[in-house]
Amino acid sequence: MYLAAIAVIILLLKVLEVDPVAKWSWFYVLIPFAILAFWWEYLSKWIGWDKRTAEKKMAEAVKENAATKKKNRGF
Repeated sequence: MYLAAIAVIILLLKVLEVDPVAKWSWFYVLIPFAILAFWWEYLSKWIGWDKRTAEKKMAEAVKENAATKKKNRGF
């Protein structure tokens, strides 16, 4: 997420023509977006972060569901 924030800030600096970013080529301004696209499309899947995140969310949902059932039973 940090790279996304940095990419947006650089883009805004380029559009608003703030030095020194205003002098940069658009190629250099758009590189962080290309890196982000590559990261989200390929690297996160290769590393397995998407599966781990999904498993973590499912485990939390199961815990919350069990807690809700226990609470509704009066324990």
